[in-house]
Amino acid sequence: MLAAPFSRSTELYLPSASSTIPTLARRPWRSEATATLVAPVLVAVFGLSAVGCGLLSSGDEEPSSEIESSTGSTSGTESEESIDTGEASARPVERPLVEIDVSFDAQACNEAIPAAYQARCGTVDVPMDWETGEGTVSLAVAVFTAQTDPSSDDGGEADSETSTGAGDETGDDDPVDDLAPADSTPVIYLEGGPGGHALEALQFTAPDLLDPLLPTRDVVVFDQRGAGLSTPRLGCDEVTTVTRDLEDIPVVSDEVADERFHQALTECRNRLAADGVDLSSFNSRFSAQDVEAIRQALGYDQVSLLGVSYGTKLGLEVLRQNPGTVRSVVLDSVFPPEVDSVGENPQTFVDAYQQMVDACAAEAGCRAGGDLAERLTTLATRLQVDPVVVTVEDWIGGTTDEVYLTGDVLVGVVTQALYSPQSFSDIPELVDDLEQGRLDVVEEYLSQQRTTERFFTDGMFYAITCRDEVGFADPATVVDPPDPFGLRSEFNLASNVGSNAFATCNAFDNGLAPASANQAVQSDVPTLLLAGGFDPVTPVQWAAEAEEDLSNSLLVVAPHDSHGVSSSRCGMSMITAFFADPEGSLGGGERALDTDCVSIRDWGFVDAPAATVETVDATYLSQGLEITTTRPEDWAVGVLEGDQYRRSSFLDPTQLHQLAGDERLGQALEQFIQDSHDVQLGPAQSLSDTSVPVDSDAVDDSWNVRSASGSGVVVDWFERPVGQVLIYVILVSAPSEREGLIESVLTPALSSIEVGQAG
Repeated sequence: MLAAPFSRSTELYLPSASSTIPTLARRPWRSEATATLVAPVLVAVFGLSAVGCGLLSSGDEEPSSEIESSTGSTSGTESEESIDTGEASARPVERPLVEIDVSFDAQACNEAIPAAYQARCGTVDVPMDWETGEGTVSLAVAVFTAQTDPSSDDGGEADSETSTGAGDETGDDDPVDDLAPADSTPVIYLEGGPGGHALEALQFTAPDLLDPLLPTRDVVVFDQRGAGLSTPRLGCDEVTTVTRDLEDIPVVSDEVADERFHQALTECRNRLAADGVDLSSFNSRFSAQDVEAIRQALGYDQVSLLGVSYGTKLGLEVLRQNPGTVRSVVLDSVFPPEVDSVGENPQTFVDAYQQMVDACAAEAGCRAGGDLAERLTTLATRLQVDPVVVTVEDWIGGTTDEVYLTGDVLVGVVTQALYSPQSFSDIPELVDDLEQGRLDVVEEYLSQQRTTERFFTDGMFYAITCRDEVGFADPATVVDPPDPFGLRSEFNLASNVGSNAFATCNAFDNGLAPASANQAVQSDVPTLLLAGGFDPVTPVQWAAEAEEDLSNSLLVVAPHDSHGVSSSRCGMSMITAFFADPEGSLGGGERALDTDCVSIRDWGFVDAPAATVETVDATYLSQGLEITTTRPEDWAVGVLEGDQYRRSSFLDPTQLHQLAGDERLGQALEQFIQDSHDVQLGPAQSLSDTSVPVDSDAVDDSWNVRSASGSGVVVDWFERPVGQVLIYVILVSAPSEREGLIESVLTPALSSIEVGQAG
């Protein structure tokens, strides 16, 4: 994920759904069984690599005492020139990396990691400085072991020996193609940001990220140096304080906001350095060696890599340093090291904004509301002069805050929404609301952004962004494009791209990277590149540029997607197929990767839900079981085929889940439903003892029912045993629509669903 640009008056951050991490691309309880987690989430999870974070961004609210394990190192920035000198002589000489013995130190899992997945958690300690061996960074790691078919004799986890090397067979249950060899190489997931919290986001992203991969391979998720649960963590509470202060000022000049932000960033940098953190050691080269250390500590011969947004830049750096240990690579929303994100990204956001406006104009229903760009410009201009007070809620922390909605803040909401069609397709509804004097929708957007702050470490973002990216840009060549919102002559609201980047990185001052950090990576390792046609921050042309140097690669463009293609069902289906047979996927013929799904557009600009729901028969797989059922014809399908969503929109909570599997699936579903909807499911009751208004003549009374309500939704949970497994049918709906959806959607599903062994 790459963080979105921020306005000068508030923090607006969106990890990409995906992230698949997920990115939260939506409110947690309104996300697909992902995120975006939190996009990413968090969108898709989670989900700017070094590119679009914001001027006043901060995700860490913990005190500075969190800085740990940083003995034996001093700041390496004092002798290096500031970021805008452009002098090649100021760059450090790249020295060989030290060789050390590493081990996996098992520890209890963080509570955010879903217990149903039975992870092995722990830490891998590595040098803070990989060139000198000085200092210590403790990397937080979770290992999810490959699972076997629940109907098999052992019924549990695969032997770890089946997933320690390339090409190991997992049996004849190939989920992709009987012609393909069942490659079971472990996958290491590379989070975006930089600074995204991969582990804590798993409470939202686990179903989308883990479920498609775990049937055939181990999956390793870790927090990169400086971020999340790894220590030291480079959080900047100073920046958070300034952000909150500026939110309470109705009108603040650019000059004042910039001065306070840069002062806070310098204070953060000085505090971290005083605590023994060598900020020059938080860079992509050392992070790539961390990945190699994790591989060694876990005893894998080879690994495959799944990187999203900044994670693609990190994945390319791993290929540069240790290509022999990498079996295959997926790069989703590609950020090659050689691109000039500082100079290019302001225009890529303007281009994506115009693309969204054009897409609205191409739909009759959206076009009928008037020119979307003109309406947004009018609103932004009005709010810049006459801001209104809105209520922002942290959905996880439960806190609320009143802030000023200015034109700048509205621009931040819109530009962040560009990361996901499920977010930007709701912009017309946002505009309608504001034009009518209503604030509900904009408060929903802002609350989503406030919630995702906790999944991002801002000091880590600036450490890598300034050293590895901004340090290679030339101020003389950076020209900000015209502002499409009309608030200024130029579009330059972001802190880390465009003309503002140089002052930001002079304030953070963590030196320059070696010249190699800006050079393209050449590799013949099998690589799948994914790019979204609407992506505002890692545009398609960046993926095409990276592809030129990857001789054994395939670029797939998803024209209707945005940042974080892997957060979609189509994206993950291509990823699992590619990992199962890298050579066959790239080689053409009968084993060639099936990419037809990218032509399907499963979103549209927000209209009122259809008054009636048409249903169709459907057959799909869940945990090696074949499910036949009835489901809504026009609803969007999630990464798991049993997940259906009435609209791919974070403004619509309506969902239907139809899955079957062992107890682990039930535990995962329960945790997901309760955490993401902020509800507590009650005890199971027989259907005859409940008041759920299903048609008793159509629905078998063997179903047990659990119910819950909260956050404006009602959950109706139905389950029943079939042999050694359980069937789950779950409806999530708004209270006002519950009865109608029970009749038109839930009852047909309950009366028709059947489960059998796949194949």
